[in-house]
Amino acid sequence: MEKHSFSKHNEVDRFELLSAYLDGEVTAAERRQVEEWLYTDESVRCLYARLLKLRQCVKAMPLPECEQSPEATFQKVWQRLQRRTRLGWMIGGAAIAACVVGTVSSLIPGSPSRLQLAQQTIQPTAVNVESAPVSPLMVALNNPVIEIPKTAVAVPEQTVKQSQSLEQDTRLDIN
Repeated sequence: MEKHSFSKHNEVDRFELLSAYLDGEVTAAERRQVEEWLYTDESVRCLYARLLKLRQCVKAMPLPECEQSPEATFQKVWQRLQRRTRLGWMIGGAAIAACVVGTVSSLIPGSPSRLQLAQQTIQPTAVNVESAPVSPLMVALNNPVIEIPKTAVAVPEQTVKQSQSLEQDTRLDIN
């Protein structure tokens, strides 16, 4: 009977059931099962004793005293959140102000800080491929530096004949 009851429950299930038994969270059938295990199996009794001792130690642990009331803690947290919100608004406002000042200053006619890049014209120059200076880095798209040999493509005739004979064989096998 002992072997049969343990085959249904593995170690994790027994641990969970013992823990629930200690907390008073088991059904009547589970309570009978745990009490049977405690009566018949030494390892379950040892596990039960360890869980019981752990539970007692946790209950006996001293709780740290609160340094301040929950209301004071709430007020400090609320002040920090408000400070972060104000800081975010100030940084965002400063960024917007910088953008506005930059835009307005670029629109003022005759200002020396005006960008002239868009008004400059770049004259295209013709480059002769043969007269181009030789450099260690060269990109050759249409004229490769080393000639690439072309590979010959051979069409095997035997594979065509084999595939035709296979088709004839499969037609004979189907009928």
